[in-house]
Amino acid sequence: MEAKREFYLNKLIQKRHNPLIKIITGIRRCGKSYLLKTLYRQYLEEHGVKDEQIVIIELDDDRFEELRDKKALREYIEKRCPDDNIQYYVIIDEVQIVKDFEGTIISLNNHTNYDVYITGSNSEFLSKDISTRFKDRGTEIRIHPLSYKEFLEVYEGDKHFALRDYLTFGGMPYLLNESDEKEKINYLVSLINITYLTDVVERNHIRLPEELSNLFDLLCSTTGSLVSPSSLAGTLLAEKHIKIDSETVFSYLGYLEDAFIFESARRFNIKGKQYLSTPFKYYPEDVGLRNARIRFRQQNDGFGIENVVYNELRCRGYLVDVGMLETRERNTEGRQVYKQKEVDFIARLASKEYYIQVMDQIPSDKHGNNEFENLKKVPGSFRKIAVIHSSFHSYTDENGILIISLEEFLLNQDSLQL
Repeated sequence: MEAKREFYLNKLIQKRHNPLIKIITGIRRCGKSYLLKTLYRQYLEEHGVKDEQIVIIELDDDRFEELRDKKALREYIEKRCPDDNIQYYVIIDEVQIVKDFEGTIISLNNHTNYDVYITGSNSEFLSKDISTRFKDRGTEIRIHPLSYKEFLEVYEGDKHFALRDYLTFGGMPYLLNESDEKEKINYLVSLINITYLTDVVERNHIRLPEELSNLFDLLCSTTGSLVSPSSLAGTLLAEKHIKIDSETVFSYLGYLEDAFIFESARRFNIKGKQYLSTPFKYYPEDVGLRNARIRFRQQNDGFGIENVVYNELRCRGYLVDVGMLETRERNTEGRQVYKQKEVDFIARLASKEYYIQVMDQIPSDKHGNNEFENLKKVPGSFRKIAVIHSSFHSYTDENGILIISLEEFLLNQDSLQL
């Protein structure tokens, strides 16, 4: 089965013929090449573009070995696109294989009848590089693994188990080809060990890869927890007897984020309207990778569900922070004490802002007030939402909080506006 990836295909269609280089980024094996070389090509052909107008170069393929020289690459493309009066579509996969490719790509894009699209490996071609390498000449399209909606559209098993399987194995596209659970696990483990960690080690010249590997494990096991470089270094020392300073941990965290393997969510003081320097939360790009790394000990746990909600928000284009509320409450002795409470996510898009709490089940009457208290204390009229891992029809309670099931939240692109 093949995922249609309509969300990302539409982004490409919207950017078609604009004067910028279209730069496709994302974690390796998330479907960047397939999106361009198969789905986008099909779209172009269905809309009257002839085969000779589409130039696809796969630089990691030996058939294109001679084009790994920037001069040869440019000459080949210009030979394939000789008529200034015809629109051409130039798609270059794994562009980082060409040394000093930036000038060549910019030069090609100066042809007004060339629409240029490039992808690159995470080990050499990172999101943070784009602004410096291309300045104002490029536009980035970030690709993620399959969302649950995309996953469900091509899921061939019993639909009643689709969400369970997604929470367990995640949305890496290749897994659509595997029905055997052992093979799915083997693929995810191999992807982490052979592809992702190797990329990070090679790009950043890490001399002690075992430290990076253990940090990767720790981030997966603490998904959804507040951490800092110093706390992570302390945990590695206490639990693994690995001595590593917080500065090195900070660098490694940056490398893992640069490679799109993890994202960090900053804490935002809701009443004080300011960001806090530390700690952060780290979320893996795909929950299946996280589960594989912790040997599926905690799949479908509350933090895994939180991870899926975070990833869905990011796929939809929201900026996502962790909310912090400062409160004063009376303790059992009647004294006022200062407390910090948490709202799982603050999702922002343009002028829209949403406060979201993620729960494993609808709280009972006995504990309901406590579970929703954090959302109730958020000042202002912003929308407040509780996402629950249970099956029910969404509703709005007497406090104006939208109560929505995890599955409905994931399937409805407009779920925050219900």
